[in-house]
Order: sequence, then structure tokens, then C-alpha cells
Amino acid sequence: MKKLSPFLASALAPLLLTGCLGDVMEIFCEMGEDSDHCYQAVAVQESDPEDCKKVEYTPPRDKCRLMIAENTGDPSGCSAVEGGMMSYSEEECLQKAFAGHTVEDCKNAQDEMACRAAWGKNGKGCGDAFVYNKDGGSCDPKKDEEEKPATGGTDDPLANEKVKEDLKSIGDVGASGYMQLLEKDIANETDPDRLAGLQNYKEFLENSKEKLEDVQTTFETLQDLKKIFLDSYDPKDSIENMSAKDILSKGFFDRLSEKLMGSDPPTERSKAEDALTVYEKMLEQQKDNDFLQQGRLDRISQTVVGRLKDKAAEQLKETAEDIAKTVAGEAFAVVGIVNHALTSFQKGAEKEVFVGLAAAYNRQRDAIMQSNPNLSPEEAHKRTVRQIQDDPYQDNPNTGFVKFGNVLANGDCKDAGNALCIDNRVFWTAMGKTYEHNSKVK
Repeated sequence: MKKLSPFLASALAPLLLTGCLGDVMEIFCEMGEDSDHCYQAVAVQESDPEDCKKVEYTPPRDKCRLMIAENTGDPSGCSAVEGGMMSYSEEECLQKAFAGHTVEDCKNAQDEMACRAAWGKNGKGCGDAFVYNKDGGSCDPKKDEEEKPATGGTDDPLANEKVKEDLKSIGDVGASGYMQLLEKDIANETDPDRLAGLQNYKEFLENSKEKLEDVQTTFETLQDLKKIFLDSYDPKDSIENMSAKDILSKGFFDRLSEKLMGSDPPTERSKAEDALTVYEKMLEQQKDNDFLQQGRLDRISQTVVGRLKDKAAEQLKETAEDIAKTVAGEAFAVVGIVNHALTSFQKGAEKEVFVGLAAAYNRQRDAIMQSNPNLSPEEAHKRTVRQIQDDPYQDNPNTGFVKFGNVLANGDCKDAGNALCIDNRVFWTAMGKTYEHNSKVK
């Protein structure tokens, strides 16, 4: 990168601080030797795939469109991905757009209708108020008669009036024809996530017919049950799949400021604080995951038990939960302990014990890597965690007043009510991912 003169740097600083991105872009990107990545960063910052055209070479130009799709959930720019050797494909771009987003995110897109049309074209639907037009390849607003079909106010394929009348209990869903309609819905489904949910829902009903045969039900009750399975926890949201780089990545203005003004090298404390930032974000994600898992079981119990007040209600609740766990696996297990860990961390966030523990992880892993340079990251992480748990002060016996080992002595947040504790599932994952991220950033 060409160095800027002190005069030019001082002239750019006010533009940087006031956020005049266009002015900075014209000056900075045109002068730089790596203008492609500069234009790419600007386009991603502005979430405008049209700006990706300024990138000269194919791989960074394709990545520009992929990153915008991943950040915004707008897949409309993916059709312009050219692909080729060392580049990205349109399929990869679409996959990034759909992961973690819904079609309703198109409301914030540069071109909402183009965004919705791209979702519809790929079998994801256009959204509640729209219908996909296969002939025109567009998403058109639903007409009044489409919004209120004769089936009873919903376009759900299971909303058959005859079936709704015949439903009396979960035991007779098959005799009513409900299962036949559900099988047709499954056969016509193209979205893999929704398909898996429908299949689990069907299996739940099949397993329920004998055990919950006499439980009264209605079409609306079954619809509530179906939503629970379609709203299932997605293993892709596991903290293991979270990226420390994404959590710690700096914005365009921060990166530009560092190029103009320089930056201080990371210190032991700054790296420890990075790890705690990742830990907090992962705790928040784990809290969401546990809520989904716990919430579905509660809702399944409530839906099946309904307003029954007799002595069998609790047994009915347990039976429904057992069936759900058998069908959908232990992802339905009730956890519900992360909130204490998150509250504990936030209350004690300014206390040095957390910083000390994170710094100890980084120091001891450095030592392990120096003596065993060929260790895999996974094995190095395991040894570091084990070493700290066995002897927290091995590398620093003179810790003074700050006794971060007390956090470990207090036990896991799921087992103890102490104000200073960690969630061992989340904390060490955050430490490992942050260490590996900081090792790559030089």
C-alpha cells in the first residue's frame, strides 16, 4: 500500500471521523496498490452489491457479493457471481445468504422485491404477503382472495374443512385424513430444513397415537404442535460454529483508521479482554439455543395437556416430552442454566478474576505450543484446559491479590450458585477460538 503523506492523512481524518465514506473511498481506494480489496470493503460496508463492479479481479469481486449476501440475507447479487478457479460459486453465495436469515430480512435490502424474488426462485418463499410468480420470476403481492382462501383463512395444505370436522383426538388423526394431507405436504416440500421439521412432526404424531390416543385435539392444536417442530433448534447455531473473527472483526472505518494512524500491538490484557468478548457473545448464543430447546418442550406439554386439570395431566406432560425427545433427539432436552452464567459474568465483568483466567489460558497455551510445536490446535486446546484446571497458577505463582483460580474452585454455573462462576461448555470454547484467531492476526 502506498504510504500517505502526513498532510493527506490529516486531511482525511475529519472525513473518517464524520463518516463521509464516499469521499474517503474516492481518495483512498484509487491511491492504494490493493484497490480491489479496498473497493470490496466499501461495498460490503455499504451492503450494495452494485459497488462490487468496481473490483477488477474475479475472486475478490465474487467474494464481495458473497459477503454482502451473508451479512444481509439478500441473495439477489448471487446471480452475478462469475465463479472459476480460486473463486466462489453462485451456490456458495446462496448458501451464505440463506444461513441465519429469513425472507423478511429483504425489508432492509437495497432492492426489496429483487431480494424476495431471489428467495422465491430458490424455493424459499416470498414472505407472508407475497406469492411467487414462476412465469415472471417475481414475487407478487397476494390478492384478497389469495389471502383468505376457502379452506378457512389459511393457505396451509392441511387446512381441509372435512378433516377439521373429523378431528376428535390425537389417536384418530389418521382416520380423519390429516396424516394423508401431511404426507402430501412432505412430498411437495423442497426446503430441506422445513422438510426435516415436517418429518419429525409426522413421526411425533405416529408415536403419539397409542400413548396419547384419548387426548382431545383440534386442528388449531395440531397447528401449534407443527409450528414447534418447524421452529426447531438448528445445530448450525451451535457455539462450536461461531467465529471469533466475526465477533472481533473491526469495521471499515476502524481498519482505515489503523492504516492512516497506525495501531498499538496487542497486549496480554487486550488479548484476554478479546477472549472475554467472545465468551459473552457465545453465552448469549447459548442462552438462545437453550431457550429454544427448553421452550419447545414446555410448549409441547402445554399444547398436548391443554386445559386438563385431572390427575393424569402431569403424566400426560411427561409422556409428550418423552415422545418429543425420542423423535427429535436430545436437542429437546431442558438445560436452562446459561442465564446464570451470563448474569454472573456481567456482574463480575470488571473484576480481575475473569481477565486473569483468560490471560492464564493464553500464557499456558503459548508455553505448550513452544514445547510442542507440532500439536494440533484441538490437542493443544485440550491440554491447556486440563493444565489450568489442574494447576491454574503453574506459569505465574505470584499472582498477588487476584486469585482467578477461585472461579474454577467455585464450580460450574450449572452446579453452583456462586456469583463468580463460568459455564465450562462455553468458556473454554471461547478461549480456544479467540487464541486461534489472535494467532493468525499479526
